[in-house]
Amino acid sequence: MSTQSSIDIPRKAALELLGLVRDEGAYANLALAQVLKNNALNGRDAAFTVELAYGVLRNQMLYDSLAQECADREITAIEPALLDIIRMGIHQIVAMRVPDHAAVDSSVNLARLNVNDAHGKAKAGFVNAILRCVVRNFESDSSEISTQDLSLAVKYSHPEWIIDSYREALIASGRSASELKALLKENNTPARPVLAIRSGESDIDGTSSGRWSTQARVVESTVPQDIEAVRLGHAIVQDEGSQLVAQAFLLSQPIGPESAWLDMCAGPGGKAALISDSVPSGVTFIAVELHAHRARLIERIINPETSVLVADARTRPWGNQFFDRILVDAPCTGLGALRRRPEARWRKQERDLYELTSLQEDLLNAALDSVRSGGIVCYVTCSPHVEESRMLVRSVLEERGGAQLEDARPLFPGIPDLGSGPDVQLWPHVHGTDAMYFALIRRN
Repeated sequence: MSTQSSIDIPRKAALELLGLVRDEGAYANLALAQVLKNNALNGRDAAFTVELAYGVLRNQMLYDSLAQECADREITAIEPALLDIIRMGIHQIVAMRVPDHAAVDSSVNLARLNVNDAHGKAKAGFVNAILRCVVRNFESDSSEISTQDLSLAVKYSHPEWIIDSYREALIASGRSASELKALLKENNTPARPVLAIRSGESDIDGTSSGRWSTQARVVESTVPQDIEAVRLGHAIVQDEGSQLVAQAFLLSQPIGPESAWLDMCAGPGGKAALISDSVPSGVTFIAVELHAHRARLIERIINPETSVLVADARTRPWGNQFFDRILVDAPCTGLGALRRRPEARWRKQERDLYELTSLQEDLLNAALDSVRSGGIVCYVTCSPHVEESRMLVRSVLEERGGAQLEDARPLFPGIPDLGSGPDVQLWPHVHGTDAMYFALIRRN
């Protein structure tokens, strides 16, 4: 980033990504590739864009609090694009190695470029005033903004209901509520992309070995789209926690010979792809996805011998067929993946749980109706919220009978701190993965 233009383009790209997330409901991780491509960004410039946009998404509540201290009006009254520019400036001041003058000046220039009305000059001056005030409040000796008087919600930029759900989930899984701050902090720590190796060379330039999965490669210095193995389909982007869940499914042991496996909620296809690579000869594998566009994503990466059905799994579109193994990777709040999908914390509401848990119950019941005697159902969520994980599983099993929880911990060999069982809850601050929940259920 040696010229003014090379500095401006990554910042403008970050602002573009924030606008897509805000105005079009885009998922940052999905929109990112196109934004980088549109702006011809790669390498360090791409990394700068990612850090800037994701930093704002992660720390939005904190940055709004810091801006409010310096503003002469309510933050909610500031037009959204201008507020994003202010947040970006604050992130550069408090969390990135950007000189204060560069953070302020580049933000003012960005405001001038993106505000074309008669008040543009005044709005750029407004950005300048707020950011210079933030700089004055910045404690250079400690390199931190003083947050000791802020609530956990503001300090770590998590809605209160999410914080409460984390606290409850930690205790329910046998951990201490004192770990809550470490979990919140980890959610706001940039997580490097992780690849799952499917074929070809296992050594990939620019990556290092994962912590637990033998297939995992951590991307160190580039973006996944720049890696040849990803472009060729020899590797897919997938968090190590998701890889461990797929491996646990493969390690599970139904009683008796096997002939058919099922993934009931397969989109966008990462777990299904890894499973399809290991389906034994003579065993059929069916992947079901409700939405056609997500089913097409599955078909691009899955083993071609796998059947992909576009249907609602709750209706059991496979008819009267029974399966030896069923994966229910249920739609959920996604509270376990906030470090990778930071915008989700601002979109999800506690009231969303009621609709989701009803869906999750229906899916689990459909799975239990479709697994043969002695077969297994693996129920998975990327959320530790007890109402869509351990409480839901126990409620369904208690109501219907005929199936029981088994200890899932042996399916995660070599991984410590898995709790007292029988289900498994992974944690970002403990295992360095998304907070994946896994329950192993056997049909009697």
